Amino acid sequence: MEGRNSLKHSIYTVLNSSYMTFGKIFIKSYLEHNKEDCNYIFILDTGLKKEDRDYLNTFDKVKIVGSDVCTSFTGNASSDWTQTVVAKTYGLREILLSYDVTPLIMIDSDCLVLNKLNPLINMKNDLQICHRKNHITPMLGSYVCFNQKNINFLNDWIKTIPTISTPWKESPALSQIYNVYKDKLAIDLIDESIVSCIEKAHITGQTRIVHFKSGSIYKTIEEAIQKRIFERGYSTEVKHYLDD
Repeated sequence: MEGRNSLKHSIYTVLNSSYMTFGKIFIKSYLEHNKEDCNYIFILDTGLKKEDRDYLNTFDKVKIVGSDVCTSFTGNASSDWTQTVVAKTYGLREILLSYDVTPLIMIDSDCLVLNKLNPLINMKNDLQICHRKNHITPMLGSYVCFNQKNINFLNDWIKTIPTISTPWKESPALSQIYNVYKDKLAIDLIDESIVSCIEKAHITGQTRIVHFKSGSIYKTIEEAIQKRIFERGYSTEVKHYLDD
């Protein structure tokens, strides 16, 4: 991790207007801890209203990237949701091909950032991926850091996504491609307790990202926000990010 104090990174996420509550928490909490270390915040627009794009553009690090996908919240196992998730890897490839921005960290927008991310970045690795132990889908697409462009890896990940039969395609495809590349690339696995911690009781001094991960199918975005943020006990942590 040499030189990490002077290292600059960029992040990439996906957002539509239904998820703006999550998006505000994510962007504001990330910048609170990482503004000096950040080059760009790339946001793939999958259905942002003009007023939400205008709001996001008030942050000088933000670059909104267009997509051919336009979705709203119709349930997190809907075809809209699947389309949004699949679009994420396509957008990631376009950014890696168009910009010289590595390290680039792909992070889900339904997250709360608690601390600096630079100490996690190890440029001796080609990739760093969120990992959950003893699970059928051990690799999580909620946090993937591309320290090098690794376009072949990304192309194979994209090709594998349509072959996955479940609505949650991204992480199962990532888990398959990790097995193909684990002996070809230097891939570091970061425990989910550090970059994708769900329960408040599981937060430790090492935790840097809380993930308001979906635990079931919700009928409305309001229900999702209530269940995933407030009923998990994060009211105090998110309040000042939502005050405006």
